Amino acid sequence: MTTSTIYTIEREFGSGGHIVGEKLAQLLNIPFYDSQIVDMAAKNAGVSRKIFEGFDEKPTNSFLYSLVMGSYTAAGSLTHSSDLNMSDKLFMEEAKIIREAADNGPCVVVGRCGSYVLRERTDVVRVFCMADLDFRIHHAINDLGMEERRIEDAILKRDKKRASYFNYYTGKRWSDASSYDLCVSTSSVGIDGAVETVLAFGEMMERQRQTASK
Repeated sequence: MTTSTIYTIEREFGSGGHIVGEKLAQLLNIPFYDSQIVDMAAKNAGVSRKIFEGFDEKPTNSFLYSLVMGSYTAAGSLTHSSDLNMSDKLFMEEAKIIREAADNGPCVVVGRCGSYVLRERTDVVRVFCMADLDFRIHHAINDLGMEERRIEDAILKRDKKRASYFNYYTGKRWSDASSYDLCVSTSSVGIDGAVETVLAFGEMMERQRQTASK
């Protein structure tokens, strides 16, 4: 199976978006990018991965972000400028890697505002994976190995961080359907059903591009 399409996937935590992307890439035999983007960014920047991984898919810990997250205190939660610079530096390095990956051909990119980074390309299918909370709790406990204690709070907190990161760097709303080409519920159609749905949609978009280019 061949494709000329690039897929970006944003996902609610526990929805299985990573697995959807991985299976899609395997099915199409194209490169898959997720957490390894951090390794590549760290290498390009000449810093340790451990330095970068604390900032991955997390917005700058600025005063505004602290207010949004409800974590500002009278004692002060302003970040050091080095934190701000490191967060922005990671984002720029990751964006560069994503653009280079797209320039090299079809691929699947999970998270890291890939849909926004590649916003000017016409060969990208921008996907958002979601699921109901029960599905996400089950996935987090049984597949991700998370503890059951306060699991719902942990899931929602991670969503809040992802949303803040996406909103901060893109100026768009992470959970807004208008930010994507396709929204798919893994709790409704299952992981494999989501892969099939994304694939079918991508093939349709590809045919439309080919027709428009004639």
